Amino acid sequence: MYDPHDESTDALFSAILTVLRGLPDSLAKQSLSALFEGAALTDLMAGPASVAPGDEEAAERLLEERWDEVEALRNEKAASFLYSLQKNEF
Repeated sequence: MYDPHDESTDALFSAILTVLRGLPDSLAKQSLSALFEGAALTDLMAGPASVAPGDEEAAERLLEERWDEVEALRNEKAASFLYSLQKNEF
């Protein structure tokens, strides 16, 4: 969970927000997509078809072989993220 009292974490997330706010919509969407794809791939790598951390070639093969699953999981993670944002709206 994000801790606003942790100065280094707060500075990092503030910098990310600043960059995202300055990006054109298409680039911001690509960046968010890459973030969720990475999380989805990590989830798949930890599952039954596990891949050793740091094995980039195996991770790339898994991404190619199971792209449909990564894409679906990416979209689920993005929807969950959106829901959490909306739930916390002021």
